[in-house]
Amino acid sequence: MSRFICGACLALILVLAACATRTRDIEPDIVDPAVFAGATCAQLVSARAKRSEALIFAGLEQDHTRLEDKVGVLGAPMLMGTLFHWRNDFEIARLKGELRALDALLATNCGPIYR
Repeated sequence: MSRFICGACLALILVLAACATRTRDIEPDIVDPAVFAGATCAQLVSARAKRSEALIFAGLEQDHTRLEDKVGVLGAPMLMGTLFHWRNDFEIARLKGELRALDALLATNCGPIYR
């Protein structure tokens, strides 16, 4: 009986630890601004807008997956969202890093018109 309880506790800990991360808690990757070297200010603004839009949609999907993980089945936390949907942690971190690099380039290379 005690083995069953220990196994159940371990399974519960693993389930709770594996829930999807909130979008705002995902740290940005480090992206070298040199990746965007040679781009004009208009191209940088366009690239920033595309990545910003992609981040919004990836963040919505990530937060929805987190909600599915928390609610689970009949209110019990389960990995239903994480099991059946791809987690976007890496994509969100990449997009946040690229946005940070683009912001740095726009701030240093382009005037206030492009901010």
